[in-house]
Order: sequence, then C-alpha cells, then structure tokens
Amino acid sequence: MSEFVFNERILEYCFRLLLSTCFGVVLGIERKNHFQPIGIRTLLLISSSAALLGILSKYAVAGTTGDPSRITAGVVTGIGFIGGGVIMQQGFNIKGITTAAIIWCTSALGVAVGHGLYVPAFFAFTITVIALPFFEVIENKFFPAGKIKTITLVYKENSIDLEKIKAVISDFNFIFREFSFDCSFETHRLTVAILVNAPAKVEPEKLGLALKDTGELLHISYSS
Repeated sequence: MSEFVFNERILEYCFRLLLSTCFGVVLGIERKNHFQPIGIRTLLLISSSAALLGILSKYAVAGTTGDPSRITAGVVTGIGFIGGGVIMQQGFNIKGITTAAIIWCTSALGVAVGHGLYVPAFFAFTITVIALPFFEVIENKFFPAGKIKTITLVYKENSIDLEKIKAVISDFNFIFREFSFDCSFETHRLTVAILVNAPAKVEPEKLGLALKDTGELLHISYSS
C-alpha cells in the first residue's frame, strides 16, 4: 500500500513539473515573438526549477514543524537577479521591464504548481497570456507615442523652415518634446536634433520625403 502511495506521489510531482514547463514554454514563445533577449529555454528553466523548489519546500518539511515558505522566499529573492539582468537602457528608453515582470510571473507560476495549486496557477497563466497581447493593442491604439526617439536633420545654413518641420512632426503623429540646434560656421551646416515621442510604426522613407521640403536638407537620421 505504501509503495502505491509513493508511486502515485511521484507521478503527481512529474505532472506538476510538466505543467509548469508548459507555462514557461508558452511565455517564452511570447517573448521571442517580441524579439526580447529572454527566450523559451530560459523561462522553461525558471518555471520548471521553481516548481521543483516548490515541491521540495513541501517535501522537506513533511512530517516536521519546518517552514515550507523558506525555499519559496529564496526563489522570490533570487529571481530578482535574473529579472534585473534583462532591464537595459537604450538612449532615452528603458527596455526589458515587461520581460523582467514575466520572469517574476513565470517563477510564481512554477512555485504555485509545485505546491499543487493548479487552479490558481492556471487562472494566473490564462490572465497573463491573454493580457499581454490584448493590452499591447490597447497601448498602441490609445498611447501610440510611447518610445522616445531623436530625429536629426542636417541643413545648409539659413535654409530651414521650422514651422514646416513642426507640421510634419504633427502629421506623422509624433509628440514634440524639444529642439536643439548646432551651427557650424566652418562647414556652413545647421544640425537640428528633435526629441519626440514616436508612434509604434514609423516609415522612415516617407518621413524623409516629407522633411525634404523643410529646407536644403542634406542628411536625416532617426534613432533611439
């Protein structure tokens, strides 16, 4: 009888690890579709190992007065180092915060499954999988100018129409933040750097053609 209980428990633990691994794979695919540095294998390992640690935290104190939350607390602390590693600054923009949050979420799902809390874990997983693409669409629709970009324009000196530049910026749904000017008397060049909040989709070729009529434009660059 005890042998049957032991085998049944092992199968249950294997199921928990498999379910947690599936959660990690799906979230990893979602991140890879957004070209993020974190991927399928990483989130798979986080989720499955967190589930294993959740199992160990219960198994280690079975029949004792130990605290099963100690290993879980270690997971919560340790996963922060991985999350912090994917957050980076690119120019004026911060990237990787959503990916760091997904790392936290994946570890929490793993621990929940490791403790056998299938329904809460599956409910949280479902919310995450639905919310990520849904709110991405919402953000792009209602908050399109989310990224800070720099438009750099180089003109022949004294050949710039500032009002036309502002009109083009408005037409392309940019939100103006500030201008800066750099005039070279030696080369007779005027460099205009325009800091803007940019929409998710910008066609640089059309932007360049639209700005061509704002003066004797020699060069244009668009970057973070």
